[in-house]
Amino acid sequence: MRCILLLPLAVFGLLAQSDRPVSVSAGFKVGSPLNDPSSRTSLFTTYTQSRWTGGPTVELHLPYRFSVEFDALYRNNRTNYSAPLRLGPDVNAFTLTSLQKTNTWDFPLLLKHRFQVGSLRPFVSAGYFWSHESSETSILYLCSGPPGSCRPSDYPGPDPRGGQFHSSTTQRGPAAGAGIEFMTRYVTISPELRFSRPTYGYPRDNRFTGLVGFTFGKRK
Repeated sequence: MRCILLLPLAVFGLLAQSDRPVSVSAGFKVGSPLNDPSSRTSLFTTYTQSRWTGGPTVELHLPYRFSVEFDALYRNNRTNYSAPLRLGPDVNAFTLTSLQKTNTWDFPLLLKHRFQVGSLRPFVSAGYFWSHESSETSILYLCSGPPGSCRPSDYPGPDPRGGQFHSSTTQRGPAAGAGIEFMTRYVTISPELRFSRPTYGYPRDNRFTGLVGFTFGKRK
């Protein structure tokens, strides 16, 4: 969280040291996850993430080739779970299956700096991100034998039936990136590699994402 407190100070410091006007550009980013968090896949669990991520982006251009970027990037994933569940030693097992569908919005806030290398414009960025995850989970119990054969005689109530459940969670942590800009007459194209790692929330996977940004707006 320290970088969130330092970011406004850095912006005000840059503005105070220069009389150059600021400008704003906006557009969108699209990309794909580059690594698969295999730690979420086990003997009974299969984790599948979407191939694409993307959403709007806006950038405030500051003096000395600095800028502040804010994105809203959508992605989704599915988690399938299937395992036997035995309620007692002398009864048949239930087959417990669940499907969790998760929609995620990532909100990175980054301070960027560009370099001039001949006609090339590489850049680096660093900051913080927040992720809001909203999940729908469906759970089903199926008895592997005749009806009632999976429930012990002293088990209270009927066989477990499962159901549908909703949950949400928030993650946050540091983010960083590096890329290069190609400026055309109407649009700036910027491929980049983005890294992020949640330090709050679970799971805490290292995430690598390839993105391409398309932004519009005259820079002063």
